[in-house]
Amino acid sequence: MRPKKPILLYSADRELLSVTAFALRLHPFDVTAVIDIQNAAALMMAGSDDLVCGVLIHAQQGDPAGRLVHRLLESDLHIPLLLVDRAGDLAPVRYADMVLYGRNTSMAHILAALQILCRRETGPKPRSAA
Repeated sequence: MRPKKPILLYSADRELLSVTAFALRLHPFDVTAVIDIQNAAALMMAGSDDLVCGVLIHAQQGDPAGRLVHRLLESDLHIPLLLVDRAGDLAPVRYADMVLYGRNTSMAHILAALQILCRRETGPKPRSAA
């Protein structure tokens, strides 16, 4: 049996976080689910060597955590980041490695994106500012 890949999952929506974390744990992912964006940022900064990927789910339009998500995306993280923008108000999000938009984003979309991002080499990489 292959070891599970450690990922960090953030969402301010407690129910969405719980459901998504449960579904991801059924696949080859060791999920650390966090409801507070500041804790997510601290974990991503501290554990960037251990984490394979970070998943940020922005679920509610006008959520003040949206600004903190932007700051986290702009920081110098060395792990691939998947942004699931269900609210559609975080554009432009040029710093995320992959972005999924819309309320109709399914678990299949998230799993496919994670499979692509987890195959990437980890380590420092320049992020485009344009």
